[in-house]
Amino acid sequence: MVGRIGLTEVYRPPERKKPSTQIVFVHGLFGHSEKTWSFKPRHRSWAPLYLREGNPGGAGIEDSIFWPETLLPKVLPDAQILTWGYDAGVGGFFSSAGQSTIHEHAGSLLSDISDLRNTPELRAIPLIFVVHSLGGIIVKDALNQSSSTEGTRLKEVATATHGVVFLGTPHRGSKSASLGKIAYHITELTTSRPNIRLLQGLEKHSEILDRIGDSFVQTILRHGLSVYSFREERETRKYKILNTMVVDSDSAKIGHASEECGSIPADHRDMTKFGNPEDIGFKRVSAQLRRWIDEIKAVS
Repeated sequence: MVGRIGLTEVYRPPERKKPSTQIVFVHGLFGHSEKTWSFKPRHRSWAPLYLREGNPGGAGIEDSIFWPETLLPKVLPDAQILTWGYDAGVGGFFSSAGQSTIHEHAGSLLSDISDLRNTPELRAIPLIFVVHSLGGIIVKDALNQSSSTEGTRLKEVATATHGVVFLGTPHRGSKSASLGKIAYHITELTTSRPNIRLLQGLEKHSEILDRIGDSFVQTILRHGLSVYSFREERETRKYKILNTMVVDSDSAKIGHASEECGSIPADHRDMTKFGNPEDIGFKRVSAQLRRWIDEIKAVS
């Protein structure tokens, strides 16, 4: 079962085989450690054949396909795969939201990963992050914190990180119809205390984003991090009548000389949901992960 908060392992290589890499998935605003990365078919008959084998008519098949667990291990059988969750909501009916800031979420992620990598052998395994939306900002800040700390167990996380795959991350915030503003106008009607501090970090020209972004460029240079940024190709529908690019193409890239960029033919929400190995989004993301793991093996 995938936990909503903290790290959950979803795949480990065969017993006694040391993982070549640890891949950590981090969701975004309103996201979930499993649902963000799950494709839900409209009908059971849409499930891939390999999931239907032994289940005539699709009986007994789960309604959704959690691709880091079901699809990715077939492409990356030697990687350990984990997903990390945090309170990414901004409130609900008759309830207040968690009040952690981006910086505090980043600190929690850094601590959880350090707890997992608690032996010299585990600390020697390279890390790769796959992140969506706000999750990318949190990972950037976590790596910044790791890079700048001295004399603690947290230092090794940035050193061990090989690369980050960003999916629809608003490096420069969103436009007038930003994630933060949309979320605030929704949640001010449903909760007495939305997480304003979390939302403010997503605004266009946010001082928080600028600070994290400037520091992350230095972190890239200091540790030789690889970066691949995917943008959404399709607009997201809101209010049932309007369409908008939640993260535009300029904001979806860091702009560093070593960064590679690509796109996924989906909107902001669906760019993380892949239903089968032939999905072009899955092929593009998994191919990049495979290339990085091959690079890691070549120098190990």
